Amino acid sequence: MRRIIFRDSEIPPDTFTISISDLMSGLLAIFILVLSYFILNFSQATAQLTQNDISRAELLRLIQHELTVEGIKVTVDEQHGILRISEGVLFDVGRADVKPEGQLVIQKLGNILAGTLESERFKGRVETIFIEGHTDNVPIENEMFPSNWELSVKRAINTWQTMNSTNPQLSALLNNKSELIFSVSGYAETRPVRPNDTLEGRQENRRIDIRFSMSPPSEEDMSIVKFVREQWSHE
Repeated sequence: MRRIIFRDSEIPPDTFTISISDLMSGLLAIFILVLSYFILNFSQATAQLTQNDISRAELLRLIQHELTVEGIKVTVDEQHGILRISEGVLFDVGRADVKPEGQLVIQKLGNILAGTLESERFKGRVETIFIEGHTDNVPIENEMFPSNWELSVKRAINTWQTMNSTNPQLSALLNNKSELIFSVSGYAETRPVRPNDTLEGRQENRRIDIRFSMSPPSEEDMSIVKFVREQWSHE
């Protein structure tokens, strides 16, 4: 039998090894691109979430300052994005009709909101403003309000209607998804800020909260943030 001997320079290439090597190089390049996209979107999403908290706190402080200049005292909960107005400013106990002095407060608040939300700094940044009615745990039952649920809802509705009647442009404000910004809800006594076992605590629980929710990152970016946070929480 005749033997064929190849010199080193004549050894035929291993096409299988070359194909696998090219494939692995291609996969590595794709992985690097995907990882870069992932990191970029995660950084952008977390930056927007942080900026939203900063913007909301700035918005609340600005509104509070403008109201203080007008002689109106409100409290602010920056952590939860709430501008809080006590019952006594707007309503008589057990009533849902806005008092004349309360109407003036709501009118001024509406003026400030209309100007601030349309300013360059905040336009498109707010997703929803919830006008929330809250009561204490003392039951109410009469012809107008069978329970505190009806009272809290009606107070929220009347607050919004009073605000919108003097500032109709508020009902046309849209978020960045072309949805109306304002919403109303009533929680009765289910979300107290103080224990209801004292007169002072019940008084603080009877209130209107104006809750600001900022526009979040896109759903895709938020899914990335959620995934990363879940991985960190399992470590």
